[in-house]
Amino acid sequence: MLCARVFVSRSHRANSRTIVARVRARACLLRAFAFALLLCAHGAAQENVLVLVADDVGVDRVACYAEHPDPGHTPNIDQLAARGVLFRNAWASPLCSPTRAGLLTGRCAFRTGVGDVVDYTGGKGLQLAEWTLPELLDAGTAGAWDHAAIGKWHLGTSVAGPMHPLLSGFRRYRGALGNLGSDAAPGNYFSYLKAVDGRFVPSRVYATTDTVDDALDAVAEMSEPWLLYVCFNAAHKPYHAPPDALQSYDLSGSAGPTPALYMQAMTEAMDTEIGRLLRSLPPPVLRRTDVIFLGDNGTDGDATTSPFKPLHAKGTVYEGGVNVPLIVAGPRVARPGSECAALVQATDLFATVADVAGLVPAAVLPPDTTLDSVSLLPYLADPSLASLRRHVFTETFAPNGKGPYSHVERAVRDARWKLVRKVTVLQGPGGPIESTTDELYDLPADPFEQHDLLDSAPVPADAAAAYTELKAALEALLASGP
Repeated sequence: MLCARVFVSRSHRANSRTIVARVRARACLLRAFAFALLLCAHGAAQENVLVLVADDVGVDRVACYAEHPDPGHTPNIDQLAARGVLFRNAWASPLCSPTRAGLLTGRCAFRTGVGDVVDYTGGKGLQLAEWTLPELLDAGTAGAWDHAAIGKWHLGTSVAGPMHPLLSGFRRYRGALGNLGSDAAPGNYFSYLKAVDGRFVPSRVYATTDTVDDALDAVAEMSEPWLLYVCFNAAHKPYHAPPDALQSYDLSGSAGPTPALYMQAMTEAMDTEIGRLLRSLPPPVLRRTDVIFLGDNGTDGDATTSPFKPLHAKGTVYEGGVNVPLIVAGPRVARPGSECAALVQATDLFATVADVAGLVPAAVLPPDTTLDSVSLLPYLADPSLASLRRHVFTETFAPNGKGPYSHVERAVRDARWKLVRKVTVLQGPGGPIESTTDELYDLPADPFEQHDLLDSAPVPADAAAAYTELKAALEALLASGP
């Protein structure tokens, strides 16, 4: 049985959420009963899910990935990998807002309309008509799951302001609505304006510490099972020296530290606070909590150092912009300390959380909802499992919405080959003119994407065949509807 959804004007959004909750609760009584029977059958508390999202932290800046000669200090994240599964081939969007929208909806950017950084003062953000993870949990379990969002949001505009996370389904929200120092969150890491359950309040606690404080408060307030979505502003600009107690770098040089050094210090400070968060959870609660750590996109070009390429970093669909750290630890992990080479993407967290909750999204969501999400749980049981996806996909476009766009970058890859497609829209005398450029890379042989095989003359036969197949896969995905 599908739960009804009510759509009303923005001026009645707050009331509409109450109406929607009541309609869903009544329509899902049978599902709630089934969920209660499921818990009794298992004879144990349902697992919790803790999602930790780092900002602008690529695989080059997480030590356990060992993909950079000087990644920085991330001992707590490394320890998470030691008791979990490290995903080597995880993709996100090139920018933060599209990744967050995809994670919370299980849908690609061309479906949600969020392909660029959300501008708080104008443009479009994540539409309230989209079904999010907390809404799925509420509908599928009739409110049996508790949930909260903490930290950077960056999905709403000033139209909904501090209410946007709540109108998007979360019961609690505390954090910066956007990047620190922006219109959405004036200030800096040491003093900023944050939203607390629908109203603005000033914070003078270091933002990374403040985020963990708020996360621990949320855990204390919630009943199990719960979903806690924690998004750090670190290590996004503005670059700064974190409190000495949180990091070990000397940032006092007369010439001034480099952006990369600041970024490493900010990442270590985040890692320190992640360690505090995990240690502060009661051991029985932590044992029944699935912890997911994810980067929202690659490292900023300013903080990217060799062998990674600044021009192939955040904001691009090259590996430096979209290949992100993804680590999952918790009771589902059969072989702690394993690596998984399967192709996965940020949208897969939607199906993963649903799977933990015992939900099949298609049984809860409206029948016309198209998802781009595959549960990661089978990989936790067997990290050597063959990839459940043949391809992964990512994109960025501007402006947000359903188009037309001024530019588009997309990429699709399989286990070996990667297609990059760039579309630029020029204004000609007769109207818009699209200029499309394709590039093809053999990733195992060329991980930093230096040699576009389509520049070869002739294109090698195996590369030509891969190009044909990847083009067809990309076009089929884009034709699959909203």
